[in-house]
Amino acid sequence: MSTFNTIKITLLLVFVSMISFAQQKEMNSNKTAFDNKVSELYTKYKTDGFVTYKGGNINMEKNTEFPIFVELKEGRWYQFVVIGDPEAKKLEMKLGLEGVGNIITDKFKTENTNEYWTQFSFVCPRDGKYLLTFYQKGSKKELLGHVGILQRPNKTAEGTYTFKH
Repeated sequence: MSTFNTIKITLLLVFVSMISFAQQKEMNSNKTAFDNKVSELYTKYKTDGFVTYKGGNINMEKNTEFPIFVELKEGRWYQFVVIGDPEAKKLEMKLGLEGVGNIITDKFKTENTNEYWTQFSFVCPRDGKYLLTFYQKGSKKELLGHVGILQRPNKTAEGTYTFKH
């Protein structure tokens, strides 16, 4: 093999390594931004007196709606936090109840808002199993996702209580 071919192969390997390193660095940066946003929003609501009812990271695939059934109690105050992948192009969150339909719908494009999360307060109008759906559109196959549902504890003569299921 000639020296010229050896140099070409070496340069090609260096170039491929640089691209791989840059992609890995970007993935780590997105994961860090995602984790920081999750922590920031939980800290904010816990400081305001909310406690976690349900929450966690979810494995999402692009262009696939992720359903979550959650039992909510009438008159309770809930805070919903939905965090998508920083690289997602579009996010959509819906909260609905059978027989009523969608009560809350939030759709947005991250390129227009520069945000990849949404949050909203909800005072439950009636007891029931509600369907929360989360959808992300993006270019990569697997997307980061987190859903948190916090609640304001009730205070009674017997003390403070929260609804756990």
